[in-house]
Amino acid sequence: MTEEQRQFIEDLGQHMTTWGLARTIGRIYGYLLLRMEPASLDEIAETLEMAKSGASVAARQLVALGLARSRSQPGSRRVLFEALYSLEAIFAARNAQAMELLARLRQGARVAPDGPGRKQLHEMADMLQDFLHLGPEVLRQLRERERSRT
Repeated sequence: MTEEQRQFIEDLGQHMTTWGLARTIGRIYGYLLLRMEPASLDEIAETLEMAKSGASVAARQLVALGLARSRSQPGSRRVLFEALYSLEAIFAARNAQAMELLARLRQGARVAPDGPGRKQLHEMADMLQDFLHLGPEVLRQLRERERSRT
């Protein structure tokens, strides 16, 4: 692995902490994105110099987030993990956090005193809701544009 690849893995790990996820999850995701074939927990743990138990927890969280998938190896109990190259999965993971924010904004709008603050909370919530509904349509349009180029 090159120094630039290691830096990408570390940077993605650090970035994932801004999502409220463990750095390990981002590091494993970065590693899997750079691989062209699935990786075992042993390979992940050895390459990233981490405990296999930590790699196992983080890899399973990536699967739960929809950023990776696991597959069993025929004739073996070993599980292999591979990144999913899907913007939809990434947006779905981020949208889960945005939906929580939307719920909090709606909650604030219900309990805020009458006046400009309440109105602003309603407007913020409405705008965020509109944004979340537009996301899938924007992705569909981008995919169509890509297909028309090829």
